[in-house]
Order: sequence, then C-alpha cells, then structure tokens
Amino acid sequence: MKLIKVLLAVLVLGFSFNAMAATRALTDDESVEFATAIGEGNMKVIKQFMESGVDVNVGYFAWPPLLMAAAKDQSEAVKYFADHGANLDYAHPMTKWTAFMHGAYAGNEKIVKYLAEKGADINKKMKGDVSLVRYMRDEGNTKMVELLLSLGVKDDGCQEEKCF
Repeated sequence: MKLIKVLLAVLVLGFSFNAMAATRALTDDESVEFATAIGEGNMKVIKQFMESGVDVNVGYFAWPPLLMAAAKDQSEAVKYFADHGANLDYAHPMTKWTAFMHGAYAGNEKIVKYLAEKGADINKKMKGDVSLVRYMRDEGNTKMVELLLSLGVKDDGCQEEKCF
C-alpha cells in the first residue's frame, strides 16, 4: 500500500513540475516586445511568444494579452488569445474593464460579437456597478447600445447620476 502511495505522489509531483515547465516568464525586454506586438497586431511575433510557452493569462502590469489586444482594437489577436485559453472574464483590478468592454468602447462589433459567442460574461459591471449599456449610452454610441442589447446585455446596475 505504501508503494502505491509513493508512486502516486511521484506521478503527481512529476505532473506538477511538467506543468510549471510548460510556461515561461518573459524578461523585461521580452515583455515590451510582446506587448508591442499585441498593440500592433503583429501575429507572427505573438505566435512566436505563445509557442515558446508564454502563459496566455499572465498579466503585464495587470494587463493579460487578451485585455491588451481588445484595448488596442486587434480583432485577430483577440480571437487568437481566446482560442488559446485566455480568461475571457478577466477584469482589470482598477477599472474593472474586461476585453468585452474594451471591444465595445472601441466600437469593434467583431470583437464584441466574437467574445459574446465565445461565452464571455457580457453582464459584468464596470467600476461603480455601472453597466456597459449605460456607459455606451452616456458616450452617445447608440449603435453599440443596440448591439449590446441585442446580445442580451442588461441595462441594470447603478442608476444614480454619479456611481463612484
């Protein structure tokens, strides 16, 4: 019985070490290069970094690759990161914005529709419990408001004049 426990422990530890080795941390220079490639939509460089073992959910100054790509209006990169296991619902700790929100803010219907279809939480609230619909309405983007409502985004949350 002890032998089985020892073998199980070795297997579990071996698996854990292999899982950790599957990802790698970037140097400062590599982080800048990767972030620049994301901002520019340079898919060749993005793929090189990802194929070298970069974790799609590691943030650089609280900005994981999917969030960066959405904020920079890079549809192809958004799709690539989402298809490679990115956390679709990650919200920046300060703004509480998700990739879905950044896509809407950019007016990128392609990103918004894709992330909604992929299963992103379309009803996450922004800072101050503000709904994305309210924010887009306040910004005067009626076209995006219509799209969001058609996707099922709720117009709830804080309804006060000032929410934070």
